[in-house]
Amino acid sequence: MPSSDSRTTGVNTDTANASPSVAERAVRRYVPHLLRPDQWAPIAEFTVDLALRLNPTDPKRAIESMRTLSQFIHWSRTQGLPLDVELIFDPDTVEGYIAGGCPHLAQSSRATRRSYLRRYGRELTTRAPWPPAIKPLRQDYAVVPYTDTEVARLVEVAASQRTRVQRRHLQSLLALGLGAGLFPKESWTVTTDDLLDRHGVLCLNVPGGRARVVPILPPHDDTLKTIQREDPGSTLLGYVAPAWDRSRLSNLLGKDEFPPGTPVIKLHRLRATWLLHHMRNHVPLNELSKVAGLSTTKTIGHLMPYLPDIPEADVFAQMTRR
Repeated sequence: MPSSDSRTTGVNTDTANASPSVAERAVRRYVPHLLRPDQWAPIAEFTVDLALRLNPTDPKRAIESMRTLSQFIHWSRTQGLPLDVELIFDPDTVEGYIAGGCPHLAQSSRATRRSYLRRYGRELTTRAPWPPAIKPLRQDYAVVPYTDTEVARLVEVAASQRTRVQRRHLQSLLALGLGAGLFPKESWTVTTDDLLDRHGVLCLNVPGGRARVVPILPPHDDTLKTIQREDPGSTLLGYVAPAWDRSRLSNLLGKDEFPPGTPVIKLHRLRATWLLHHMRNHVPLNELSKVAGLSTTKTIGHLMPYLPDIPEADVFAQMTRR
């Protein structure tokens, strides 16, 4: 019998004899869509028990705890750990999961999940050596574009996904980042109706506060043309995220398979890679800024070190051109 009972009694005794609360019903009815039924069944009872012992106060917290616990506990089982709360909620296990078990999460989401799991560990265990303070995740929001090799690997991994839905999600995400340079939030709302032809090339009419028309960089235009033809009227990602969802990227890519060595997908890096491509092709910066929706040159400044050096003679010739 899996052991989830490690602390003194009373973690959830205030509702032990009461009728199920709304939060408790949310816990018991939760089914993780990122896990297959055969992955969920062996850990369901254990996960529900832990979530209830955390005594969630409302359905939103209940669902968040179940989402976090189910993914973490499933990963722990894949690492050979038994369903024992003291072994699973060990600081080293949590750090291992954050470092390598959720590569689909953005850094901010990993930081949030780490915070949740550490709090859960302190509440659910008595012997696990939880330290009083933690080393924060690095907060360097560096604008680092992907290399050509990394881009090729991401495209290869996207094409090799097992199901059509998985391929659609990952290929369209790459197309919107590497092909259109969208801001992360913009990717979730654009649809096939926003695609249009202008000057003989496929473009994306980006709505919102940074409304603009963006020409799609090949070969990603082929990806979006296919989606437009096969699934007209849909979001380009083929996914509609709930407004309250704080783990959109995780939920979108949670079932995708990323072989060892696959670069971690970060939406701001996809956009930076798109910008750098056009900078290398000498697109005038004032026009590139308009198409990219930039209001300052800060991002362009961060990307300057990645531009190739130009022979001095060529630079001087350009600077003395009449």
